[in-house]
Amino acid sequence: MTKPDSIKFFDRLYLGSLALGALNFAMGWSEMSDKLARTPEIVAAGLGSGFMIATVVISVAINLVIWSFISLRASKIAKWIFVAFFAIGLLTMLSNLNNPLGPQGLSLAVALFVTVMQGGALYMLFRPDALAWFDRTPPVDPDTFR
Repeated sequence: MTKPDSIKFFDRLYLGSLALGALNFAMGWSEMSDKLARTPEIVAAGLGSGFMIATVVISVAINLVIWSFISLRASKIAKWIFVAFFAIGLLTMLSNLNNPLGPQGLSLAVALFVTVMQGGALYMLFRPDALAWFDRTPPVDPDTFR
């Protein structure tokens, strides 16, 4: 069964959001490093730049695994894991709006756009053609009834 259009659009939005998020991380690297170096709690805990890089790499890897299970294997479980991760990420994004260590300026705008892209990707998973694809029911050919 070929991928429906909703899943193809999900792929573009989801992978695009991952790429844009990674680019946003790279662009804000020096600013975030400076903020972390000036925060005594983080310095005392030993959570420096290596921790930040490891967190981003692991996060991207987990997201790619989730994407592959959703997009390539039509896994309903992975779809619901993505729903849960999106909800947690949305709550985290909202709670970080007033956090001085959180993204600010252009980085915040990009992070909000990435969240909107992921929301759009999530929406694509609940369109009728995607639901049929997850149920592994092929679409009915309209020419059958002519």
